[in-house]
Amino acid sequence: MNPSATTVCPSDSTESPDAEGLPRIQVQSWRLIRAPVGTLHLVTFVDAIAEQAAVRVSSAITAVHRGRVVVSTSSGSTYELAGPAEEREIEREVLRAGAVRLGMGRAVDVSLLAWDHAHFDRGFSRGSN
Repeated sequence: MNPSATTVCPSDSTESPDAEGLPRIQVQSWRLIRAPVGTLHLVTFVDAIAEQAAVRVSSAITAVHRGRVVVSTSSGSTYELAGPAEEREIEREVLRAGAVRLGMGRAVDVSLLAWDHAHFDRGFSRGSN
């Protein structure tokens, strides 16, 4: 299997993106990065409501479910994106710094390009966070 292969599922797909036994993780604050090997990963805050949120980098994204704004990863996790990529400067920098600390220093942020390309913004407007 090509490590950079990501499947895009149409919005009318009847397949459930949820992995058996794993909860769907709703993500408020996220960025999308492309690793040097070509894989895509979500960078998110864990416990973003808590005073000291941690940064998480997902395993490689394997599928994007457009109609439900859900991505699946190679570990079997599914993430539901609650809106467009994080645009606030401080939060973006914290996510970037966390990705660097977690070994993704050479990754490229492709959040806005990917969001626009996949037409995820149906039902969301930029800056509505």
